[in-house]
Amino acid sequence: MIDDFAQKRWRELQDMQRGYEQEQDRDDDLKAETAYLRVRLADSYIRNGRIARAIAEYKRALKLDKTNGHFQTRLADAYVVAEQIPLAITAYQKAIEMSPMLAEPHSSLGDLYLRYGMFSQALAQYRLAVTLEGERGFYRYQLGDVLERMGLFDEAKNELTSAALQEPKIAFYQFRISTLCQRLNLLEEAYEHLQVAVELASFDDYYLVRLASMAIATGRLEIGIKQLRRAVTLRPHNEAYQYLLVAALTRYGREPLPLKFELGPYDEEFYQRRRAEWELVGG
Repeated sequence: MIDDFAQKRWRELQDMQRGYEQEQDRDDDLKAETAYLRVRLADSYIRNGRIARAIAEYKRALKLDKTNGHFQTRLADAYVVAEQIPLAITAYQKAIEMSPMLAEPHSSLGDLYLRYGMFSQALAQYRLAVTLEGERGFYRYQLGDVLERMGLFDEAKNELTSAALQEPKIAFYQFRISTLCQRLNLLEEAYEHLQVAVELASFDDYYLVRLASMAIATGRLEIGIKQLRRAVTLRPHNEAYQYLLVAALTRYGREPLPLKFELGPYDEEFYQRRRAEWELVGG
């Protein structure tokens, strides 16, 4: 009888424990769901420019989920938008402490350091982001970009190339490799990467104009004229594009119609930059 009573009591205690655990799980699930909804609400506040409300909601979410590095990173992002930079730096660092394997706060903190010209600090954060999530092309791009700014061109080229290989449909990565190659006087490579960028984003008139410059610089004048015509078709009111097309036609020995307007300061600078690219190898 004693054994039966003990076994019955033991089963009752086990049922109570299971009930408690199930109730705790429901409470945890409810907290997690509520925290997520608060973050979604905060995100909507950010999109609508209500930054103070967003910050308050991110803080409420973190009270419910105290170790969520993603939420802490979103709070830090909001501080950046609010120009509360010391708080943003502290919040990013706290996110890293919460979630040591999370690449996002390293990437965002690197952006903040880069914004203020703190290249070495930005470089360290981008390297950590790549170490944690090296398969993401964007982190490779960030690392390549700061390496180029620091004059470490070979390593920058490797990282930008990795970014383009990992995310081959992003035209901008091809464009960035091209500009670096141009800087290194690797004009054939610059031309090839710009070709890929234009294939990926044929609607982008700026890429067309930059491709035209590299075509002319590498002795492909007819192709350059063709790309400039496409750019003018896409942006018929862009006066700098029209001037470039006239200059290219004149260079080819044709007699284009004279233009009856003067370029403004911005268009003049753009025009002169592109013309300078034409002469990189005397094309």
